[in-house]
Amino acid sequence: MIIVDNREKRSIVPKQLEKFGVEIQFADLPVGDYLLSDTLCVERKEINDYVSSLTSGHLHTQLYDLSTNFDLSYLIVEGIISEALMYRKIKREAYLSSLAGASLKRSLEGKKGIVQIINLETAFDTAVFLKSLNERVEGNEPRIPMISRVKRDTGDQLVFIVSSLPGIGEIRAKKLLEHFGDLKSLFNADFDEIASVQGIGTKTASKLQKLFVKKYDKGT
Repeated sequence: MIIVDNREKRSIVPKQLEKFGVEIQFADLPVGDYLLSDTLCVERKEINDYVSSLTSGHLHTQLYDLSTNFDLSYLIVEGIISEALMYRKIKREAYLSSLAGASLKRSLEGKKGIVQIINLETAFDTAVFLKSLNERVEGNEPRIPMISRVKRDTGDQLVFIVSSLPGIGEIRAKKLLEHFGDLKSLFNADFDEIASVQGIGTKTASKLQKLFVKKYDKGT
């Protein structure tokens, strides 16, 4: 699930995400426009808005807030550079330099996180990027397990097992374990209780329910 700031309702990005089958939920976000996990946030700016916030100094405050509150953030600058700068006093070199500088700004407190800067041309491109990023955060894509000789304690083993379920990464695994306490309670839980866990939602709960009742077929 992606939590979308209410101010983004006017954008076509949330509508496109829903067309892609991404589950979204609107909320008043104090920082950023799209929240993909507790540690990852995305701020979207149309290129004209970016240039305006650059000259006003508002951009520096937003970058600071992102770095303070999240381990990793993305600032998406949306639009075509040549069109945006055609009637602006800022030069192309100065604009590109600002992108480089923005990616190096780090807060001196809180998470002290990294902010990645990406320039995309259209809202459709932004939606595609968010969908792809969300799939990786949720763990929907097949992953090759890391081979490690490091001994795991019981808690780590539980997180490892639950995070391998469809649509569940490490963050969601921890939330499920915090809610249910053990694997038995999770596997025996009904659809509504699983869906009620923060950050899970109906789409992921449905996937888990189908998996929990599926019979093993040695021929598959």
